[in-house]
Amino acid sequence: MKTFIIRISSNEDSVRSVKQTIQSAKDVGYKESIEIFEAIKPTEWKEILPYENTFHNYERPDNVGACFASHYLLWKECIKLNEPILILEHDAIFKSNIPDIDFNMCVNFGRPSYIRPHHMIYEEPKDGLNWPNQVNFLGHHAYAIKPNAAKIFCEDVKKRTLSANDVWIERVTYPWLEEYRPFPIWADTDFSTIQTMLPDENPLKQKYDEITDVNSPYYDYLMKHFSHVLKGPQSERHIDI
Repeated sequence: MKTFIIRISSNEDSVRSVKQTIQSAKDVGYKESIEIFEAIKPTEWKEILPYENTFHNYERPDNVGACFASHYLLWKECIKLNEPILILEHDAIFKSNIPDIDFNMCVNFGRPSYIRPHHMIYEEPKDGLNWPNQVNFLGHHAYAIKPNAAKIFCEDVKKRTLSANDVWIERVTYPWLEEYRPFPIWADTDFSTIQTMLPDENPLKQKYDEITDVNSPYYDYLMKHFSHVLKGPQSERHIDI
């Protein structure tokens, strides 16, 4: 399966991380070559996505728009190639090889890199190929997509209000989404171009603190399935594009 990785060539952290991704893929026996896709810059996304959006709801709206635009152009590339492709972000780390499976239209291979405190679903996930356990993928660092799904996404970009791309793609609107567990690819949370640390007075941070408190009824579930998120900040630091 043709594979692309999104890289910010002007940022040394991104360049270093992509090298780490490619090496980790070799280490687990992934045979496909990984092609570099140059990330869209925050000053460029408006020409690519002149559509209604809620990017302003994020602390770094232009970074959110740029990230969405990069994925959007790769969806268009999938349509052009008329074959499935694997899309990786620069922080992807292969922990095991991609399974040889016949997925439906779009499948997530990436372990969640954050939680959405107001939107969590507390159901036990199943291993193998299944409907996503959460509403959305909770990170877009590793997913495969087929042309029929890419066409739907590209058309809907013009119709549906845009948000962060991994939030915009969710299982209610797209019931054919799938995920594969155990996740073969993890995100290196050393840095992010979008996620940030929130102040204690922020309502989202307060909800996060509520559900992750040791006395919360959800604590055991979150520790079982999201301990990698709870034991440290969702991103150690922010990097520029």
